[in-house]
Amino acid sequence: MYAVATGHPLTARTAAEVLADGGNAFDAAVAAAFVQPIAEPVLASLGGGGLMIAREPDGACRGYDFFASMPGLGAQAGGGKMLEVQVDYGGALGVYHAGAAAVAVPGLLRGLLDVHARHGRLPLERLVAPAARAARVGVPLSPLQAYLFTLIEPILTLTPESRALYAPTGRLLRRGEPLKNPDYARFLERLPEQGADILYAGAAAENLARYLAERGGLLTAEDLDAQRTLTAPAGQARWPAAELCFLPGPSRGGRAVADLLDAYLDEPHDKEDPVRHYLELARAMRRVAAGGGLKRGTTHLSIRDAEGRLLAMTVTNGEGSGLIAPGTGILLNNMLGEDDVLPPDGPRPTPGKRLVSMMAPVVFQTKGRAYALGSGGSKRIRSAVFQVAAHLQGGFATLDQAVSAPRVHYEDGVLHLEPGLAAATVQALATRFHLNPWPRRDFYFGGVHAVNSAGEAAADPRREGSTCTGS
Repeated sequence: MYAVATGHPLTARTAAEVLADGGNAFDAAVAAAFVQPIAEPVLASLGGGGLMIAREPDGACRGYDFFASMPGLGAQAGGGKMLEVQVDYGGALGVYHAGAAAVAVPGLLRGLLDVHARHGRLPLERLVAPAARAARVGVPLSPLQAYLFTLIEPILTLTPESRALYAPTGRLLRRGEPLKNPDYARFLERLPEQGADILYAGAAAENLARYLAERGGLLTAEDLDAQRTLTAPAGQARWPAAELCFLPGPSRGGRAVADLLDAYLDEPHDKEDPVRHYLELARAMRRVAAGGGLKRGTTHLSIRDAEGRLLAMTVTNGEGSGLIAPGTGILLNNMLGEDDVLPPDGPRPTPGKRLVSMMAPVVFQTKGRAYALGSGGSKRIRSAVFQVAAHLQGGFATLDQAVSAPRVHYEDGVLHLEPGLAAATVQALATRFHLNPWPRRDFYFGGVHAVNSAGEAAADPRREGSTCTGS
């Protein structure tokens, strides 16, 4: 029995086919991650980073951190200026920074290769094949991805290289038009033979560092050679009726979810009425309303394999830098231009230091079942994951109901809420919070994709979620 929940049908199908071929959850996650840059191009890239947590059949949980690191090892100059990009989300203005000076040391590819070497069962050739095929044939741009393309058009058309990929006819690709990436296909086909050296060592590393340095970037060949995957037993938080496993530091997202659950579970909540349930959700968010969060360019997948292993992985590329690693088709990240990752008024990390992420892949256990959960969605990551966990602990009938239920999010003194809440609930919230009702369920409120130990899967419709199950 296996179950997969992801942000795109091709991603889900790729993982499911690997599981059906005898691969384990690690194999499926690696294969899916290679597909995500072509199926979910705004949200994922091998030029970014990620976090993974896995629960073994015996219940042991372990975390894997392959997020980006601060560049500059051996650099002689301080880098150039970043390009400011303003994005109108319809009522909220986002300010981002792109260009070579925004590129941090990518960790995702190194992490995928390390995880496969340590835990994989199928050969790497098998795992890269679906992505290479998709990159050659092309994947039609989904409605969500087409919308995101329009939001970050200045980044996707920043350089001749990015324009050739995302606007090959002189305009951005539109909904239903195929995104093709032959350079990425060739890169993947060389990967099994060359391994991590294909990006992190030798001539490849020197070429990438030179390409960025000529454009004002900080990244060096030394940075790429020094990038490592961090792995450690998962952190844990326990309550009388629930348990949460999350990545230990430097990541802070899982700890933030634990804090929210702690505030929520300070008294019994089983089978309470919906009005009180949402009041307690909002109260917990207000009590723990501090800290930053990763920007919008995140996506998540959750997997249960036939052995009962659960895996949750969240990956990000920020919004992308607008630069493509030479000869690879890989859009590089803009983590140094993310105010939530690197606050402009805070101290800059020393070169080589792992940047701090608020992504939150977790394993949540309650009522005799374990759940792999996670989300994309900036500061809504922790609130989205928290709410699904709280719904499950509070007795929602199905995993799908917990994922699909209307969400609220507290930020800067305002409680944002989706439609679908009962009038009595909205009325009660209005007596205690300043409300901002949204007219629709929205990408803004995150995208939780989840599976459980019973083989059930639920994917978030807010982010075009897709599931596959089988035996």
